[in-house]
Amino acid sequence: MQLSWDSDQAAIARALMTAYPEVDRLSLSLSQLHHMIASLSCFAASQRQPDEKRLRSVLWTWMRLSDEGGAHDIRS
Repeated sequence: MQLSWDSDQAAIARALMTAYPEVDRLSLSLSQLHHMIASLSCFAASQRQPDEKRLRSVLWTWMRLSDEGGAHDIRS
């Protein structure tokens, strides 16, 4: 599945969970998160850049999915 900044935040969060299972999400800066997302092999390069709200939303979804074992499709 190809991801972009327009993708569902849960899909991006699941890809992050797979690629970075041991990362301490609470210690991430938004710039680190941005780099991690853009570095995902399934992430398509884009001229569009996410705003802070979008990055925080992805991070929050990643935390929630991790706490729930990643089994649920959470949409905000």
